[in-house]
Amino acid sequence: MDGLIFGLTDNGVLLLCMYTGISIDQWIEGKTHGLLGAVLGATIGNTISDTMGAIVDPTMRASVYGITLGCLIPILFIPIIERLRNYKK
Repeated sequence: MDGLIFGLTDNGVLLLCMYTGISIDQWIEGKTHGLLGAVLGATIGNTISDTMGAIVDPTMRASVYGITLGCLIPILFIPIIERLRNYKK
């Protein structure tokens, strides 16, 4: 079953990173109510977990750079989205 190792690694690491992001939110200045920490934990965690999954799964190794870059690009939009969210409040 191609991709099984990738899927297990991906979601396992992502789950840990998401909960870590929620915990980290307490150190972020401002009142984010756990949202920004969860967003950062999930997006950065997704990048880490997808990259790790692609590395350890022999069927995905050829795609590791594309997967990683594809995960990193949307993270660049987080500051813009946060400014728009805070502007509307």
